Amino acid sequence: MSPSGARGLLNLRILQIRVCELMEEVIIEEEEQGDEIMCNEPLFPQLEELELENLPKLRHFILTKQALEFPFLKLVEIHYCPEMKMLVQQRSVSTSSLKSVNNDDELKVVDLNKAMFNSKVSCPDLEKLYIYADITALYSHQLPTAYFSKLKELGVRNCGKLRHLMSPSVARGLLNLQTLGIKGCQSMEEVITEEEQEGEENMTNEPLFPLLEELILDKLPKLGHFFLTKRALEFPFLREVKIRKCPEMKIFVQHGSVSTPSLEIVNNDDEVKVDDLNEWIHQRFNSKEEDGSEFEASHEDGSKSEASHEDGSKSEASHEDGSKCEASQEEDGSESEDSMSDGRS
Repeated sequence: MSPSGARGLLNLRILQIRVCELMEEVIIEEEEQGDEIMCNEPLFPQLEELELENLPKLRHFILTKQALEFPFLKLVEIHYCPEMKMLVQQRSVSTSSLKSVNNDDELKVVDLNKAMFNSKVSCPDLEKLYIYADITALYSHQLPTAYFSKLKELGVRNCGKLRHLMSPSVARGLLNLQTLGIKGCQSMEEVITEEEQEGEENMTNEPLFPLLEELILDKLPKLGHFFLTKRALEFPFLREVKIRKCPEMKIFVQHGSVSTPSLEIVNNDDEVKVDDLNEWIHQRFNSKEEDGSEFEASHEDGSKSEASHEDGSKSEASHEDGSKCEASQEEDGSESEDSMSDGRS
């Protein structure tokens, strides 16, 4: 649609776009001043759910120079959009020497356009985020710590160029994250990376995902560790862990322990007792017999438990009977090995 058409949808709450093979952007510029038409108008001010699926040529949601806010957006799902690298692309000016965007920061346009989320896109109420797209970065470097403060479920799958998921400063802002699932990211080497020398120091006294209940790491051939830190970690509410086909993962953290007092299920085994996740990984994944793949065969049967959890979505089961997105995945010939194991809730 055009900017003028978009600004008239003041009560739109759910936007779903699926299987449009030629779509390159959702909102286009109709004229040179098209972007200016929307400068003082909110874009979908009541939007709560955004689903983009099976759009092979989609590059971005909108190309704009302005900052956008979606104050009520709670769910974002991006599936099978291989060309999409960013949600909102910042339109650059005609000079390559541009140093900043507006006067309130030092963000370069090139940095903004490398990430799915950046400081020019605000989603303060976002609770569920699922991405299956070939992104190179989840967010831009200057993203505020509290950007994902309300996020409860995060799932990423088949992001082949993603080498890490987030920095310590962003991780410490996810105080409400309950489910984290990462699958099929061929280049991922670590989940949390240090952005600067002082990056780890910034987290010294901060809890890491204090409400995390479920963690899935699956088919990550280059993953060496979760977080390269020397401090002890505690996940007081972590109940279930699945780590499969991560042959290079020998430790969870560099040194120290990883306390999981509430852990009940490890790789679908509800009888194993794991007090220190770091020690468990060290023992299991350093042995030749047990390299993290021995449980794979038992889970390729499409069981409800696996399909509902391994993408980072703890609410999958509740959507099986009425999820349009899931139905369309099965009908259009998409992968069926794990139902919606790409991050769909």
